[in-house]
Amino acid sequence: MPDTAVRSRVPERTCIGCRRKAGPAGLARIARRPDGSLSVGRVEPGRGAWLCAGSVACFDAAVRRRAFGRALRCEVPGHELDRLRGRLLSEGESTSNGPTGHTLEGVGGA
Repeated sequence: MPDTAVRSRVPERTCIGCRRKAGPAGLARIARRPDGSLSVGRVEPGRGAWLCAGSVACFDAAVRRRAFGRALRCEVPGHELDRLRGRLLSEGESTSNGPTGHTLEGVGGA
């Protein structure tokens, strides 16, 4: 039996900011709930988008590219993005290293 048949398969997700592919462990999921509100969490119901956990650079790139609206298939107002940014970066979901092991800008350190 070949090695590939024995290995368990890890799902791959793409960050909407930097477009890096990684497993869900290195990414945060932003969900649009059925009522239209946005929430953060892997088990939240609704349409979701993935973002490198704790990365200010990825969040800013996603905002610049208007990726939240495309990924979530809805208009995301500026005040919602501000609230989401504060929540993502202050909740402890942030790590100093991204999914590929690179240090993320604006995270950790002094």
